Amino acid sequence: MSFCSFSKENNKSGKTLIDNVFILNFLPDAPEQAVKVYLYGLYLCQNSDFAIDLSAFSEVLKIEQSEVVDCFKYWDEYGLVSIISQSPFTVHYYPINESTAKYRRFNPEKYEAFSKTVQEIINERMISVTEYNEYFTLMENTALKPDAFILIIKYCAGLKGNNIGYKYILTVAKEFISRGITTVELINKELDGYFSTSKEIISVLKAIKTTKQPDVEDIQSYKRWIEKLGFEHEFVLQVATLTKSKTIKKLDKNIEELYANRCFTLEEAKDYFARKQENFLLCSEITKKLGLYVEVLDNVLSTYVSPWQAKGFNRDTLLFVADYCFKKNRRTLELMNTTIEKLYKMGLVTIQSITLYVEQYNKNDEFIEKLLSYTGTSRKPNAWDRENLENWRAWNFTDEMIIEAAKRSSHVTNPISYMNSILSNWKSQNVFTVDAIEKLPKQPNSNTNSSKTVHFANERNYTESDINNLLKHFEDFEV
Repeated sequence: MSFCSFSKENNKSGKTLIDNVFILNFLPDAPEQAVKVYLYGLYLCQNSDFAIDLSAFSEVLKIEQSEVVDCFKYWDEYGLVSIISQSPFTVHYYPINESTAKYRRFNPEKYEAFSKTVQEIINERMISVTEYNEYFTLMENTALKPDAFILIIKYCAGLKGNNIGYKYILTVAKEFISRGITTVELINKELDGYFSTSKEIISVLKAIKTTKQPDVEDIQSYKRWIEKLGFEHEFVLQVATLTKSKTIKKLDKNIEELYANRCFTLEEAKDYFARKQENFLLCSEITKKLGLYVEVLDNVLSTYVSPWQAKGFNRDTLLFVADYCFKKNRRTLELMNTTIEKLYKMGLVTIQSITLYVEQYNKNDEFIEKLLSYTGTSRKPNAWDRENLENWRAWNFTDEMIIEAAKRSSHVTNPISYMNSILSNWKSQNVFTVDAIEKLPKQPNSNTNSSKTVHFANERNYTESDINNLLKHFEDFEV
């Protein structure tokens, strides 16, 4: 008879196959050898007529006897089997069903002192096996030690009372673990920081008219307002009163909102919240002009409109830009934001500045059309033309001189490029008036009309050696 056999309970259940609960809940996390041992042992349970002992079991699986024993101990900790005898080595398998909890059974002596202390702290209710198992599992799988965990439990019980639920304790403990706070020294240091701010956070809770005791989330929110966002305690109290926040979560949202909108004084905060309702109306008007329907406008305000206002765009300008975007088929908030960013970089944040820019833009296009007519070209101005005109003026040429260059560029294949050459040569010779052009010596050229060569007067012919020397000196020159 095999050393593995079904318990009476399993025999009664009549199960002879691998239960899906084992495959779903236990197999994925189990060591490979442990799975191998469990399945072969299950096979022997179904065929108990085979006479096999630990030695033969080990030989069949090609696993050392000591490792086989360790594998069965692994399953014993989860309650799937029970080692009922060491000599001869005997194992009983237990049934698995939906009610089988995936809890590891820990050595009672290992956490005996911890369990006793925790029950003394949480003395208004009995701690269940499930709760203890959650605590043990957390410590087994992390660097958190029992003494350090007890400090966390004491702190949580001090906040929530001696009948505190274990899920809150686990949440706090996991938050500490995520930040690497797992030793007694580090936890004491962290809690000292909490206690040092307890007076301030309690005053904030009073300001929002709640009698609750501050918990970890409240303290962490307060520390973020002071340490990360840089607000003063008095400012936080004033905002709590001003906004009539009922919870720390709501106050946190309001303070984050003020920070995002660069409101750092009480006066700025008052003004912001006074204008907030007006801004919701503005959000509605902007989305309508873009042809959008947005039911909840909070995100529109926080993500788009408020940052636009912080850049200096007022209501009239934003509505004007929304109209412009609709006509240009930029009918989303993101595309409007791109347009706003471009205007901001150009220094155009008011209707007046935009109007002056558009007027100048139109005047420039009219001037470019005039230049093109002098060159004998019939087309509309484009971005290339506008860029060149901006450059020519940056070279300190007057419109009169630019027109003169256009007149001398008629009937060439690319008049704008030719104008660049003319103006560049005039600039190099410090020629910035029409009179100065006439004083330039003319360079004879039998193949070119003299009126078109006067701007190239005094140009020299460059040999290949000259070009190479020029390139050599040009290497370190930055354009």
